[in-house]
Amino acid sequence: MSNARVGVWLASFGVSVATAILTLASEPHLAIVWDEGFTLAREARIRAWFRALRDPGRFAVEWRPPDVKEEVIIEDGSSPPPPQRVDTRSKLLLDRQVVEWFWPFAREEPDGHPPFYALVGLTGDFLAPSWQQLPRARLGPILVFSLTAGAIFQFVARRWGVCPGALAACAWVLQPNLFAHGHYASYDALLTSLWVLAIFAFACATEATAVPQDRAIRWSWVLCFGFVLGCALATKLTGWVLLLPFLIWAGLYRDARALKTAFLGLLIAMVVLVAMVPPWWTDPISGVVRFLKSNLTRSQTNPLRVQFLSTVYNTPREWLPWYNTLLWTVLVTPVGFLVMACAGVWSALRSWRSEPIGPLLVVHWVFVLVLRALPHTPGHDGVRLFLPAFGVLAVLTGPGARLVVDRWGRWAKLAVAASILEGVVSIAVMMPVPLSYYSPLVGGLPGATALGMEPTYYWDALSPGALRWLTQNTPPGRTIQFAAWPHSVLYLRQIGALPRRVARVDPGKPQWVVLQNRPGAFKDIGRALVANGHPSYTISKLGVPLVWIFPYDELEGLARENNR
Repeated sequence: MSNARVGVWLASFGVSVATAILTLASEPHLAIVWDEGFTLAREARIRAWFRALRDPGRFAVEWRPPDVKEEVIIEDGSSPPPPQRVDTRSKLLLDRQVVEWFWPFAREEPDGHPPFYALVGLTGDFLAPSWQQLPRARLGPILVFSLTAGAIFQFVARRWGVCPGALAACAWVLQPNLFAHGHYASYDALLTSLWVLAIFAFACATEATAVPQDRAIRWSWVLCFGFVLGCALATKLTGWVLLLPFLIWAGLYRDARALKTAFLGLLIAMVVLVAMVPPWWTDPISGVVRFLKSNLTRSQTNPLRVQFLSTVYNTPREWLPWYNTLLWTVLVTPVGFLVMACAGVWSALRSWRSEPIGPLLVVHWVFVLVLRALPHTPGHDGVRLFLPAFGVLAVLTGPGARLVVDRWGRWAKLAVAASILEGVVSIAVMMPVPLSYYSPLVGGLPGATALGMEPTYYWDALSPGALRWLTQNTPPGRTIQFAAWPHSVLYLRQIGALPRRVARVDPGKPQWVVLQNRPGAFKDIGRALVANGHPSYTISKLGVPLVWIFPYDELEGLARENNR
């Protein structure tokens, strides 16, 4: 291995370490978000299952099923197994009802996602067992996000140079939505990492070698591709379409080795998928059917309202305009990264015959944008549901930087540095709510709000200051009511960040109603509160309210007026 190649590998390791330090240092400042409450409860069940496998007899004697009120998860109608059904490994592995209770995944909503993301979250149990539950669950996803940053640098630097590699890694780490999701104990950033890593493994398995006649299968990279693809399948339904852009690209280039790599990778992925979904072990066919039916009928089971350019859509029964993913990309990508990525798309299309890796990236980026823009596709939560597009876009900044530097030299390097600086400033300004970032092209968060975009959606603005205020100002016998029910508040209640005075689980008349500024989800009473109420506490960023705490008496008064 040449000295230059060793240097790139060492630099990529340094990028991963630096990313891990940055994300771990910023993690305590990011509030628990909506989906993390579910994740923590599911991980607790898997954790108990692994503990039972180690010593079933002892576990059965000590087994005390959790109180539903304390479990931080929506009731799914199932009952925890009694001790006599968890006292042997065969029961723990093969008893369908036992496995389904301990593994609440890959079935009806809200447990529709497969469990790989939760297994990644459990790595914190081994690496940081003394940490509190939330940061411990976030550690695994943070490490995957950080390793992907290093892989991006290495992949881009080897093909387009160190400067483009640095820009691509920074476009990954400093894109505010990627940065935020990279911290969370959830599935979107993990799927995005797996999507990008699958592209890298596939490219390494299929790209030409120094010997033109060498068309042999590179088994190590095929195995890597299959494993990553299987992990993506075991993370989220979106991962099930990851193979399609590879097939599209292979067809465009009529590449037999690429088709063979895709086919072999799929076989490996299927083995990995089944191994990671224990509920399918005893009933694989109906288990898969149940999973697909649940995820493909969300328009009937779980419609969500979202505001886009001042119009409210009840997705996925209604769908956003066809151009929404392109507009979202412009709205939430820092300007420098967006310009460099556009240059990368142009570079890939211009040299598509001689450099097929660029078009592979473009095919993936366009595929994700189109997939999310299709009719009857869920359109809520900003860019969360097509986050892999932003991961691929970060990689495309690499060839974009190469094109710009080759054309304009030193001045282009200054533009690259300015793009990185813009990313740093974007994160610094928007902390601790980077999900509320909008581009300067639309006037940032205030400008996007004026355009009719949602300022927030994930309860990530429920700051420690607001929690302290609620704790100090909620008297005994009174409770706190949340306008929407984020199950993450049960975790906050457990650890004492909120008092044990939460409506729905604690007795008492509400003292406060907490409302996040997600206009698409407002009911009539919520709109009336925003228009006419007087909040006692407000969390804002750049002058835009993100969360309000209203006296409950005001809600009751407005409700009485509406009923007259």
